[in-house]
Amino acid sequence: MSKKIDHLVLCVRDLDAACDRYRQLGFTVTPRALHPFGTGNALVQLGDMYLELLAVVDPEKIGPDNIDLPFSFAVYNRNFLRLREGMSMLALQSQDAHADRDAFIAAGAAVPDVFDFERTGETPDGAQVELGFSLAFASHPLLCHAVCFSCQHHHPAENFYFPAYQNHVNSAASIDRIFLTHWAAEAVDEFFSEMGLDSLVRVKHQDEFLTQYPIVDDVLPDDGFAGFRLLVEDIDAIRPAALSLGAIQCGDEVILPPSRMFGVMMVIGQQKAA
Repeated sequence: MSKKIDHLVLCVRDLDAACDRYRQLGFTVTPRALHPFGTGNALVQLGDMYLELLAVVDPEKIGPDNIDLPFSFAVYNRNFLRLREGMSMLALQSQDAHADRDAFIAAGAAVPDVFDFERTGETPDGAQVELGFSLAFASHPLLCHAVCFSCQHHHPAENFYFPAYQNHVNSAASIDRIFLTHWAAEAVDEFFSEMGLDSLVRVKHQDEFLTQYPIVDDVLPDDGFAGFRLLVEDIDAIRPAALSLGAIQCGDEVILPPSRMFGVMMVIGQQKAA
């Protein structure tokens, strides 16, 4: 099972406003795309990983709340947005979603069937390309608002990743850490350890987290993903824009609180030289 980030699902109520905010920070944002099940997205590509800004765009296509139905990506994220904006899911890179599902089961996760879907993407020159994905979800009773899944791409990488989308004026390079705050941090940390994700996902009680990152913000959750750390090649290329949007300096890092980034805390750090 791959343990490298494929992407983060960042739920927002206003997709255009979120795209504008990320552009203000110096990110290149892809054109909007539609899913066949009622959600839509725009991406921030970072090497071989990305941020997925996700919103409900066609509520009529999303199924009902029914516990007898299989897990639904669209229903889950629609219901997440009823509660709050923020990071709802962590996706891992995958070569075989079905094998990942077996590994999730072995780790003790609650696992539905693999979900396959297709959508259309847009290249930088405006051409339309067909994209296909297989998703294997893994959940835990304590993580009602923080689901992991593996994401297998069934299209050539050159149909999805484009240098024009990966070049950011703020020098953004990658994501190396996910933050999760939870009132039952020890049990959740044990689950991520069983999943082999303890080096990627840092789990803390909310008060412990605020000791490390002393932000004053009432949007920080206490039962799910709090945010991520973004590594940049030149922190001075993003610092002025971040500070103008309400970021604070914390040691060598710059922190954008979740109330400024649609429920997601963004810790920005300098990438170390190779």
